[in-house]
Amino acid sequence: MLCEQKADLDLFFKAKSVAIYGASATPNSVGQAIIQNFIKPQYTGKVFAVNPKYESVLGVKCYPSLVDIPDPIDMVVCAVPARLTPRVFEDIAEKGVKAAIVISGGFSETGPKGAMLEDEMCIIAHENDIRIIGPNCVGVIDTHTHVDTFFLPEYRCGRPKSSNVANISLVSQSGAFAAAIADWTAELGLGIGKIISLGNKCDVDDDDLLCYLGDDESTQVICYYTEGYDKDKGRVFFETAQYVTKNKPVLVVKSGRGERAKAAASSHTGSLAGSDRIADAAYRQAGIIRADNFEQMFDMAKALAMQPPAKGNRVLMITNGGGLGVMTTDALEAQDLSIPHPSRELEERLTDRLPSYCALGNPIDVVGDTDSNRYDAVFEEAIASGEYDAFVVGMLLQTPSLGMEITNTIANHQRRSGLPFVVVSMGGGFTSKAGQIMELMGVPTYATGEKAALAARALVRYGEIKYSSEFKKITV
Repeated sequence: MLCEQKADLDLFFKAKSVAIYGASATPNSVGQAIIQNFIKPQYTGKVFAVNPKYESVLGVKCYPSLVDIPDPIDMVVCAVPARLTPRVFEDIAEKGVKAAIVISGGFSETGPKGAMLEDEMCIIAHENDIRIIGPNCVGVIDTHTHVDTFFLPEYRCGRPKSSNVANISLVSQSGAFAAAIADWTAELGLGIGKIISLGNKCDVDDDDLLCYLGDDESTQVICYYTEGYDKDKGRVFFETAQYVTKNKPVLVVKSGRGERAKAAASSHTGSLAGSDRIADAAYRQAGIIRADNFEQMFDMAKALAMQPPAKGNRVLMITNGGGLGVMTTDALEAQDLSIPHPSRELEERLTDRLPSYCALGNPIDVVGDTDSNRYDAVFEEAIASGEYDAFVVGMLLQTPSLGMEITNTIANHQRRSGLPFVVVSMGGGFTSKAGQIMELMGVPTYATGEKAALAARALVRYGEIKYSSEFKKITV
Protein backbone atom coordinates (compact mmCIF):
# COMPACT_ATOMS: atom_id res chain seq x y z
CA MET A 1 0.00 0.00 0.00
CA LEU A 2 1.42 3.36 -1.05
CA CYS A 3 -0.80 5.63 1.02
CA GLU A 4 -0.33 5.44 4.76
CA GLN A 5 -3.35 7.69 5.33
CA LYS A 6 -5.68 5.65 3.09
CA ALA A 7 -8.33 5.24 5.81
CA ASP A 8 -8.40 9.01 6.41
CA LEU A 9 -8.97 9.71 2.71
CA ASP A 10 -11.54 6.92 2.42
CA LEU A 11 -13.88 9.11 4.48
CA PHE A 12 -14.10 11.63 1.62
CA PHE A 13 -15.33 8.99 -0.83
CA LYS A 14 -17.07 6.40 1.33
CA ALA A 15 -18.73 8.60 3.95
CA LYS A 16 -21.86 6.92 5.30
CA SER A 17 -22.97 10.03 7.18
CA VAL A 18 -22.49 13.60 5.95
CA ALA A 19 -23.29 16.93 7.61
CA ILE A 20 -23.76 20.04 5.48
CA TYR A 21 -22.63 23.07 7.52
CA GLY A 22 -24.37 26.07 5.93
CA ALA A 23 -27.33 24.13 4.54
CA SER A 24 -29.86 26.57 3.13
CA ALA A 25 -33.53 26.72 2.18
CA THR A 26 -32.78 29.48 -0.32
CA PRO A 27 -33.37 28.24 -3.89
CA ASN A 28 -30.23 28.03 -6.09
CA SER A 29 -27.92 28.54 -3.10
CA VAL A 30 -24.75 26.53 -2.53
CA GLY A 31 -26.08 25.15 0.75
CA GLN A 32 -29.27 23.91 -0.87
CA ALA A 33 -27.60 22.42 -3.95
CA ILE A 34 -25.30 20.25 -1.82
CA ILE A 35 -28.22 18.96 0.26
CA GLN A 36 -30.02 18.06 -2.98
CA ASN A 37 -27.12 15.82 -4.01
CA PHE A 38 -27.29 13.77 -0.83
CA ILE A 39 -31.06 13.24 -0.73
CA LYS A 40 -30.98 11.51 -4.13
CA PRO A 41 -31.76 7.79 -3.83
CA GLN A 42 -28.35 6.81 -5.26
CA TYR A 43 -26.64 7.97 -2.06
CA THR A 44 -27.46 5.37 0.60
CA GLY A 45 -25.87 7.07 3.61
CA LYS A 46 -27.35 9.58 6.07
CA VAL A 47 -27.37 13.35 5.54
CA PHE A 48 -27.73 16.07 8.17
CA ALA A 49 -28.21 19.82 7.79
CA VAL A 50 -26.54 22.36 10.07
CA ASN A 51 -27.83 25.95 10.22
CA PRO A 52 -29.40 27.67 13.27
CA LYS A 53 -31.78 29.59 10.96
CA TYR A 54 -33.84 26.56 9.93
CA GLU A 55 -35.65 23.59 11.42
CA SER A 56 -35.38 21.63 8.15
CA VAL A 57 -34.02 22.00 4.61
CA LEU A 58 -35.64 20.03 1.78
CA GLY A 59 -37.13 17.68 4.35
CA VAL A 60 -33.80 17.12 6.11
CA LYS A 61 -33.80 17.95 9.83
CA CYS A 62 -31.61 20.98 10.50
CA TYR A 63 -29.50 21.30 13.66
CA PRO A 64 -28.19 24.55 15.17
CA SER A 65 -24.65 23.14 15.39
CA LEU A 66 -22.75 20.02 14.52
CA VAL A 67 -22.46 18.88 18.14
CA ASP A 68 -26.26 18.78 18.40
CA ILE A 69 -26.46 15.92 15.89
CA PRO A 70 -26.95 12.68 17.88
CA ASP A 71 -25.40 10.39 15.21
CA PRO A 72 -21.69 9.99 14.45
CA ILE A 73 -20.57 11.93 11.36
CA ASP A 74 -17.98 10.71 8.83
CA MET A 75 -17.57 13.95 6.87
CA VAL A 76 -18.55 17.61 7.06
CA VAL A 77 -19.10 19.79 4.01
CA CYS A 78 -18.46 23.39 5.01
CA ALA A 79 -20.32 26.03 2.98
CA VAL A 80 -20.20 29.08 5.24
CA PRO A 81 -18.35 32.41 4.82
CA ALA A 82 -14.60 32.18 5.36
CA ARG A 83 -14.69 34.29 8.52
CA LEU A 84 -16.87 31.64 10.23
CA THR A 85 -14.77 28.60 9.39
CA PRO A 86 -12.50 28.63 12.49
CA ARG A 87 -15.62 28.41 14.66
CA VAL A 88 -17.00 25.62 12.47
CA PHE A 89 -13.76 23.68 12.86
CA GLU A 90 -13.99 23.95 16.62
CA ASP A 91 -17.38 22.20 16.30
CA ILE A 92 -15.89 19.61 13.93
CA ALA A 93 -13.12 18.91 16.44
CA GLU A 94 -15.54 18.65 19.35
CA LYS A 95 -17.74 16.24 17.38
CA GLY A 96 -14.73 14.08 16.52
CA VAL A 97 -15.22 14.25 12.74
CA LYS A 98 -12.04 13.44 10.79
CA ALA A 99 -12.83 14.69 7.26
CA ALA A 100 -14.00 18.08 6.03
CA ILE A 101 -14.48 19.58 2.58
CA VAL A 102 -14.37 23.38 2.65
CA ILE A 103 -16.29 24.73 -0.32
CA SER A 104 -15.99 28.38 0.73
CA GLY A 105 -13.58 30.83 -0.87
CA GLY A 106 -12.00 33.91 0.64
CA PHE A 107 -8.80 32.34 1.97
CA SER A 108 -5.15 32.45 0.85
CA GLU A 109 -6.14 33.06 -2.77
CA THR A 110 -7.34 36.55 -1.72
CA GLY A 111 -4.21 37.71 0.11
CA PRO A 112 -2.74 37.96 3.64
CA LYS A 113 -6.04 38.42 5.49
CA GLY A 114 -7.55 35.32 3.87
CA ALA A 115 -4.32 33.42 4.43
CA MET A 116 -4.57 34.10 8.17
CA LEU A 117 -8.08 32.60 8.25
CA GLU A 118 -6.82 29.57 6.33
CA ASP A 119 -3.93 29.12 8.77
CA GLU A 120 -6.25 29.39 11.76
CA MET A 121 -8.57 26.74 10.31
CA CYS A 122 -5.67 24.44 9.46
CA ILE A 123 -4.10 24.70 12.91
CA ILE A 124 -7.35 23.48 14.51
CA ALA A 125 -7.57 20.68 11.94
CA HIS A 126 -3.97 19.59 12.44
CA GLU A 127 -4.27 19.55 16.23
CA ASN A 128 -7.35 17.31 15.97
CA ASP A 129 -6.30 15.00 13.09
CA ILE A 130 -8.92 16.41 10.74
CA ARG A 131 -8.18 16.05 7.00
CA ILE A 132 -9.30 18.90 4.74
CA ILE A 133 -10.01 19.11 1.01
CA GLY A 134 -10.03 22.75 -0.06
CA PRO A 135 -10.78 25.46 0.74
CA ASN A 136 -12.01 27.27 -2.37
CA CYS A 137 -13.13 24.10 -4.16
CA VAL A 138 -16.20 22.13 -5.23
CA GLY A 139 -15.10 18.96 -3.48
CA VAL A 140 -15.60 15.43 -4.79
CA ILE A 141 -17.73 13.16 -6.93
CA ASP A 142 -17.46 9.40 -6.49
CA THR A 143 -19.49 7.57 -9.12
CA HIS A 144 -19.53 4.31 -7.16
CA THR A 145 -20.64 5.55 -3.71
CA HIS A 146 -22.47 8.63 -5.09
CA VAL A 147 -20.84 11.00 -2.62
CA ASP A 148 -21.28 14.29 -4.50
CA THR A 149 -20.44 17.70 -3.03
CA PHE A 150 -20.51 19.64 -6.32
CA PHE A 151 -22.91 22.53 -5.76
CA LEU A 152 -23.76 22.78 -9.47
CA PRO A 153 -27.34 21.72 -10.31
CA GLU A 154 -27.47 18.60 -12.45
CA TYR A 155 -29.47 20.27 -15.23
CA ARG A 156 -26.49 22.63 -15.69
CA CYS A 157 -23.64 20.24 -14.83
CA GLY A 158 -24.16 16.62 -15.80
CA ARG A 159 -22.75 13.89 -13.60
CA PRO A 160 -20.46 11.28 -15.17
CA LYS A 161 -20.97 7.56 -14.64
CA SER A 162 -18.62 4.70 -13.92
CA SER A 163 -17.87 2.09 -16.55
CA ASN A 164 -17.74 -1.69 -16.40
CA VAL A 165 -14.74 -1.55 -18.76
CA ALA A 166 -12.35 1.04 -17.29
CA ASN A 167 -12.48 4.21 -15.21
CA ILE A 168 -10.45 7.41 -15.10
CA SER A 169 -10.12 9.60 -12.01
CA LEU A 170 -9.32 13.30 -12.20
CA VAL A 171 -7.72 15.58 -9.62
CA SER A 172 -8.17 19.28 -10.44
CA GLN A 173 -6.81 22.34 -8.72
CA SER A 174 -9.58 24.34 -10.38
CA GLY A 175 -13.17 23.81 -9.24
CA ALA A 176 -14.53 25.31 -12.45
CA PHE A 177 -12.53 22.87 -14.56
CA ALA A 178 -13.59 19.97 -12.34
CA ALA A 179 -17.24 20.91 -12.90
CA ALA A 180 -16.79 21.42 -16.64
CA ILE A 181 -15.05 18.05 -16.98
CA ALA A 182 -17.81 16.33 -14.99
CA ASP A 183 -20.33 17.80 -17.42
CA TRP A 184 -18.21 17.05 -20.50
CA THR A 185 -17.39 13.44 -19.59
CA ALA A 186 -21.06 12.81 -18.79
CA GLU A 187 -21.81 13.70 -22.43
CA LEU A 188 -18.86 11.70 -23.77
CA GLY A 189 -19.93 8.60 -21.87
CA LEU A 190 -16.37 8.18 -20.62
CA GLY A 191 -16.03 5.96 -17.55
CA ILE A 192 -15.19 8.13 -14.53
CA GLY A 193 -14.37 6.83 -11.07
CA LYS A 194 -13.72 10.01 -9.08
CA ILE A 195 -13.38 13.74 -9.68
CA ILE A 196 -11.67 15.73 -6.94
CA SER A 197 -11.37 19.51 -6.79
CA LEU A 198 -8.47 20.50 -4.51
CA GLY A 199 -8.70 24.30 -4.49
CA ASN A 200 -6.03 25.86 -2.27
CA LYS A 201 -4.67 22.47 -1.09
CA CYS A 202 -4.25 23.59 2.52
CA ASP A 203 -4.06 19.92 3.63
CA VAL A 204 -4.93 17.11 1.19
CA ASP A 205 -2.79 17.72 -1.87
CA ASP A 206 -1.68 16.16 -5.16
CA ASP A 207 0.67 13.71 -3.45
CA ASP A 208 -1.97 12.43 -1.01
CA LEU A 209 -4.34 11.70 -3.87
CA LEU A 210 -1.63 10.21 -6.05
CA CYS A 211 -0.97 7.71 -3.27
CA TYR A 212 -4.67 7.08 -2.72
CA LEU A 213 -5.65 6.67 -6.36
CA GLY A 214 -2.55 4.58 -6.98
CA ASP A 215 -4.06 2.02 -4.59
CA ASP A 216 -7.66 2.53 -5.75
CA GLU A 217 -8.86 -0.58 -7.61
CA SER A 218 -11.69 1.34 -9.28
CA THR A 219 -9.24 3.78 -10.96
CA GLN A 220 -7.29 2.61 -14.02
CA VAL A 221 -5.78 5.97 -15.03
CA ILE A 222 -5.03 9.04 -12.87
CA CYS A 223 -5.38 12.49 -14.44
CA TYR A 224 -4.39 15.88 -13.03
CA TYR A 225 -5.03 19.50 -13.78
CA THR A 226 -2.63 21.71 -11.84
CA GLU A 227 -1.47 25.30 -11.80
CA GLY A 228 1.72 24.63 -9.86
CA TYR A 229 3.34 23.12 -6.80
CA ASP A 230 4.89 24.28 -3.58
CA LYS A 231 8.58 23.39 -4.00
CA ASP A 232 8.83 20.90 -1.13
CA LYS A 233 5.45 19.27 -1.84
CA GLY A 234 6.27 19.18 -5.53
CA ARG A 235 9.42 17.17 -4.87
CA VAL A 236 7.47 14.65 -2.79
CA PHE A 237 4.82 14.39 -5.53
CA PHE A 238 7.37 13.59 -8.22
CA GLU A 239 9.18 11.08 -6.03
CA THR A 240 5.88 9.31 -5.29
CA ALA A 241 5.03 9.33 -9.00
CA GLN A 242 8.14 7.29 -9.78
CA TYR A 243 6.55 4.38 -7.91
CA VAL A 244 2.93 4.90 -8.95
CA THR A 245 3.61 5.23 -12.67
CA LYS A 246 5.21 1.79 -12.81
CA ASN A 247 1.79 0.34 -12.02
CA LYS A 248 -0.74 2.89 -13.19
CA PRO A 249 -0.62 5.65 -15.85
CA VAL A 250 -0.57 9.25 -14.62
CA LEU A 251 -1.36 12.14 -16.98
CA VAL A 252 -1.24 15.86 -16.32
CA VAL A 253 -2.34 19.13 -17.85
CA LYS A 254 -0.35 21.94 -16.25
CA SER A 255 -1.12 25.57 -16.94
CA GLY A 256 1.08 28.54 -16.09
CA ARG A 257 3.56 28.22 -18.94
CA GLY A 258 3.91 31.98 -19.42
CA GLU A 259 4.54 34.81 -16.96
CA ARG A 260 1.02 36.22 -17.14
CA ALA A 261 -0.48 32.77 -16.60
CA LYS A 262 1.75 32.26 -13.55
CA ALA A 263 0.44 35.50 -12.05
CA ALA A 264 -3.14 34.45 -12.75
CA ALA A 265 -2.53 31.08 -11.06
CA SER A 266 -1.30 32.81 -7.94
CA SER A 267 -4.43 34.98 -7.68
CA HIS A 268 -6.68 32.01 -8.46
CA THR A 269 -5.61 29.42 -5.87
CA GLY A 270 -2.54 30.97 -4.25
CA SER A 271 -0.41 28.57 -6.31
CA LEU A 272 3.29 28.90 -7.10
CA ALA A 273 3.40 28.02 -10.79
CA GLY A 274 7.20 27.76 -10.89
CA SER A 275 9.39 27.08 -13.88
CA ASP A 276 7.53 25.23 -16.59
CA ARG A 277 10.80 23.87 -17.98
CA ILE A 278 11.74 22.32 -14.64
CA ALA A 279 8.25 20.87 -14.21
CA ASP A 280 8.39 19.37 -17.71
CA ALA A 281 11.70 17.65 -16.95
CA ALA A 282 10.37 16.36 -13.62
CA TYR A 283 7.28 14.91 -15.32
CA ARG A 284 9.47 12.99 -17.76
CA GLN A 285 11.76 11.68 -15.01
CA ALA A 286 8.80 10.61 -12.87
CA GLY A 287 7.03 8.80 -15.73
CA ILE A 288 4.13 11.24 -15.88
CA ILE A 289 2.70 11.84 -19.35
CA ARG A 290 1.99 15.50 -20.01
CA ALA A 291 -0.86 16.61 -22.28
CA ASP A 292 -1.27 20.04 -23.85
CA ASN A 293 -4.99 20.25 -23.07
CA PHE A 294 -7.94 18.33 -21.65
CA GLU A 295 -9.05 16.88 -24.98
CA GLN A 296 -5.62 15.34 -25.50
CA MET A 297 -5.51 14.10 -21.92
CA PHE A 298 -8.81 12.25 -22.16
CA ASP A 299 -8.03 10.84 -25.61
CA MET A 300 -4.85 9.35 -24.13
CA ALA A 301 -6.48 8.34 -20.85
CA LYS A 302 -9.23 6.41 -22.63
CA ALA A 303 -6.67 4.28 -24.46
CA LEU A 304 -4.55 3.75 -21.36
CA ALA A 305 -7.60 2.74 -19.31
CA MET A 306 -8.78 0.18 -21.87
CA GLN A 307 -5.61 -1.25 -23.40
CA PRO A 308 -2.31 -2.75 -22.26
CA PRO A 309 0.82 -0.66 -22.82
CA ALA A 310 2.87 -1.35 -25.96
CA LYS A 311 6.20 -3.12 -25.51
CA GLY A 312 7.73 -1.28 -28.46
CA ASN A 313 6.96 1.49 -30.93
CA ARG A 314 6.31 -0.53 -34.12
CA VAL A 315 2.77 0.24 -35.32
CA LEU A 316 0.77 -1.39 -38.11
CA MET A 317 -2.10 0.55 -39.70
CA ILE A 318 -4.89 -1.50 -41.33
CA THR A 319 -7.68 0.32 -43.17
CA ASN A 320 -10.42 -0.06 -45.75
CA GLY A 321 -9.98 3.53 -46.93
CA GLY A 322 -6.79 4.75 -48.61
CA GLY A 323 -7.25 8.39 -47.62
CA LEU A 324 -7.84 7.51 -44.00
CA GLY A 325 -4.73 5.33 -44.08
CA VAL A 326 -2.55 8.11 -45.48
CA MET A 327 -3.82 10.74 -43.04
CA THR A 328 -3.48 8.45 -40.03
CA THR A 329 0.00 7.39 -41.09
CA ASP A 330 0.98 11.05 -41.29
CA ALA A 331 -0.32 11.50 -37.76
CA LEU A 332 1.54 8.42 -36.51
CA GLU A 333 4.78 9.71 -38.02
CA ALA A 334 4.17 13.11 -36.39
CA GLN A 335 4.03 11.25 -33.05
CA ASP A 336 7.49 9.75 -33.75
CA LEU A 337 6.14 6.22 -34.00
CA SER A 338 7.79 3.57 -36.16
CA ILE A 339 5.69 2.38 -39.12
CA PRO A 340 7.76 -0.44 -40.64
CA HIS A 341 6.88 -2.14 -43.93
CA PRO A 342 5.93 -5.83 -43.52
CA SER A 343 8.83 -8.23 -43.97
CA ARG A 344 9.05 -10.17 -47.23
CA GLU A 345 7.84 -13.31 -45.42
CA LEU A 346 4.80 -11.54 -43.95
CA GLU A 347 4.03 -9.88 -47.27
CA GLU A 348 4.06 -13.26 -49.02
CA ARG A 349 1.63 -14.73 -46.48
CA LEU A 350 -0.70 -11.75 -46.90
CA THR A 351 -0.48 -12.02 -50.69
CA ASP A 352 -1.72 -15.61 -50.44
CA ARG A 353 -4.77 -14.56 -48.41
CA LEU A 354 -5.84 -11.19 -49.85
CA PRO A 355 -7.04 -10.07 -53.30
CA SER A 356 -4.27 -8.84 -55.58
CA TYR A 357 -5.59 -5.27 -55.56
CA CYS A 358 -5.07 -4.81 -51.80
CA ALA A 359 -2.10 -2.60 -50.85
CA LEU A 360 0.40 -4.48 -48.67
CA GLY A 361 2.61 -1.75 -47.29
CA ASN A 362 2.07 0.07 -44.05
CA PRO A 363 -0.72 1.05 -44.02
CA ILE A 364 -2.27 -2.15 -45.33
CA ASP A 365 -5.34 -1.19 -47.35
CA VAL A 366 -7.91 -3.99 -47.62
CA VAL A 367 -9.95 -1.56 -49.84
CA GLY A 368 -13.57 -0.53 -49.91
CA ASP A 369 -15.23 -3.81 -50.95
CA THR A 370 -13.84 -5.64 -47.92
CA ASP A 371 -15.74 -7.59 -45.34
CA SER A 372 -14.40 -8.54 -41.91
CA ASN A 373 -12.62 -11.64 -43.31
CA ARG A 374 -9.80 -9.58 -44.85
CA TYR A 375 -9.20 -7.80 -41.55
CA ASP A 376 -9.20 -11.21 -39.87
CA ALA A 377 -6.52 -12.47 -42.26
CA VAL A 378 -4.31 -9.41 -41.71
CA PHE A 379 -4.61 -9.64 -37.93
CA GLU A 380 -3.81 -13.36 -37.88
CA GLU A 381 -0.70 -13.04 -40.02
CA ALA A 382 0.61 -9.76 -38.58
CA ILE A 383 0.18 -10.87 -34.96
CA ALA A 384 1.80 -14.23 -35.65
CA SER A 385 4.77 -12.51 -37.31
CA GLY A 386 5.72 -10.64 -34.14
CA GLU A 387 6.73 -7.64 -36.27
CA TYR A 388 4.41 -5.14 -34.61
CA ASP A 389 3.81 -3.89 -31.07
CA ALA A 390 0.52 -2.04 -31.62
CA PHE A 391 -2.29 -1.88 -34.18
CA VAL A 392 -4.28 1.12 -35.44
CA VAL A 393 -7.39 -0.02 -37.29
CA GLY A 394 -9.29 2.15 -39.76
CA MET A 395 -12.95 1.13 -39.77
CA LEU A 396 -15.00 3.02 -42.37
CA LEU A 397 -18.51 1.65 -42.10
CA GLN A 398 -20.10 3.58 -44.94
CA THR A 399 -19.21 0.69 -47.28
CA PRO A 400 -22.09 -1.83 -47.39
CA SER A 401 -19.91 -4.94 -47.36
CA LEU A 402 -18.41 -4.20 -43.93
CA GLY A 403 -20.92 -5.10 -41.22
CA MET A 404 -20.99 -4.79 -37.47
CA GLU A 405 -19.23 -8.14 -37.15
CA ILE A 406 -15.98 -6.22 -37.65
CA THR A 407 -16.27 -5.08 -34.02
CA ASN A 408 -16.07 -8.70 -32.83
CA THR A 409 -13.18 -9.41 -35.19
CA ILE A 410 -11.13 -6.52 -33.81
CA ALA A 411 -11.98 -7.17 -30.15
CA ASN A 412 -11.29 -10.91 -30.38
CA HIS A 413 -7.85 -10.44 -31.92
CA GLN A 414 -6.97 -7.80 -29.35
CA ARG A 415 -7.96 -10.04 -26.44
CA ARG A 416 -6.19 -13.12 -27.78
CA SER A 417 -2.98 -11.30 -28.67
CA GLY A 418 -2.72 -9.08 -25.60
CA LEU A 419 -1.42 -6.33 -27.90
CA PRO A 420 -2.84 -2.79 -27.81
CA PHE A 421 -5.39 -1.89 -30.49
CA VAL A 422 -6.77 1.56 -31.32
CA VAL A 423 -9.63 2.12 -33.78
CA VAL A 424 -10.26 5.19 -35.94
CA SER A 425 -13.75 5.38 -37.42
CA MET A 426 -15.08 8.53 -39.09
CA GLY A 427 -18.75 9.11 -39.78
CA GLY A 428 -22.21 9.81 -38.38
CA GLY A 429 -24.83 7.95 -36.38
CA PHE A 430 -24.20 4.38 -37.60
CA THR A 431 -20.44 4.81 -37.15
CA SER A 432 -20.89 6.30 -33.67
CA LYS A 433 -22.99 3.31 -32.64
CA ALA A 434 -20.26 0.96 -33.82
CA GLY A 435 -17.72 2.99 -31.84
CA GLN A 436 -19.82 2.63 -28.70
CA ILE A 437 -20.00 -1.14 -29.23
CA MET A 438 -16.25 -1.23 -29.80
CA GLU A 439 -15.60 0.56 -26.50
CA LEU A 440 -17.98 -1.71 -24.59
CA MET A 441 -15.64 -4.46 -25.80
CA GLY A 442 -12.69 -2.52 -24.41
CA VAL A 443 -11.18 -1.10 -27.61
CA PRO A 444 -10.88 2.73 -27.69
CA THR A 445 -12.34 4.31 -30.81
CA TYR A 446 -11.68 7.80 -32.21
CA ALA A 447 -13.24 10.01 -34.85
CA THR A 448 -9.97 11.15 -36.44
CA GLY A 449 -6.59 9.70 -37.30
CA GLU A 450 -4.87 12.41 -35.26
CA LYS A 451 -6.70 11.34 -32.09
CA ALA A 452 -5.99 7.67 -32.74
CA ALA A 453 -2.29 8.43 -33.33
CA LEU A 454 -2.11 10.37 -30.06
CA ALA A 455 -3.69 7.41 -28.25
CA ALA A 456 -1.20 5.02 -29.86
CA ARG A 457 1.66 7.26 -28.79
CA ALA A 458 0.38 7.26 -25.21
CA LEU A 459 0.32 3.44 -25.20
CA VAL A 460 3.88 3.35 -26.51
CA ARG A 461 5.05 6.01 -24.05
CA TYR A 462 3.50 4.23 -21.09
CA GLY A 463 5.13 1.00 -22.23
CA GLU A 464 8.49 2.80 -22.10
CA ILE A 465 7.69 4.00 -18.57
CA LYS A 466 6.32 0.71 -17.25
CA TYR A 467 8.98 -1.58 -18.66
CA SER A 468 12.01 0.67 -18.16
CA SER A 469 14.43 -0.51 -15.47
CA GLU A 470 15.82 2.97 -15.00
CA PHE A 471 15.21 4.87 -11.78
CA LYS A 472 16.18 8.52 -11.95
CA LYS A 473 16.62 10.88 -9.04
CA ILE A 474 14.17 13.75 -9.12
CA THR A 475 15.83 17.17 -9.02
CA VAL A 476 13.17 19.86 -8.68
